[in-house]
Amino acid sequence: MKQWFILMLLLVCSSFAQADDSVVLKAVESVARSWFELVDDGKYKESWEMSSTLFKTKTPEAEWLKSIAGIRTPRGAMTARYLATAGATKSISGFPDGEYIVLQFYTTFAEKGLAMETVTLAKTGENAWQIADYAIK
Repeated sequence: MKQWFILMLLLVCSSFAQADDSVVLKAVESVARSWFELVDDGKYKESWEMSSTLFKTKTPEAEWLKSIAGIRTPRGAMTARYLATAGATKSISGFPDGEYIVLQFYTTFAEKGLAMETVTLAKTGENAWQIADYAIK
């Protein structure tokens, strides 16, 4: 009987943990997609402004505007974006320890086809997440 009770308790607790993870993932993905929308629309200045202090410190505005235009313009319009992977970590090279979620998206573009976009979000407040890093391959 005691083993059955412990098993049920573990199942209930794991369900809550999965529910919490699902809520966080939805919130983080929503922030990422809002940021991508700015980039997709060529609103690079606004995408920099929406990013975290970590992003802004690593990539000054003028550098971001020049590099993102050079990266995105030749690819043409974004035609589809699908979440491929998501992972949480407390430590990322080049950043202070904290709470981070790394999302990878398969993205297709009108001119250059398929690419892998990786966006790292940092927890910046109670339940606030902001873009900390971006890469495309």
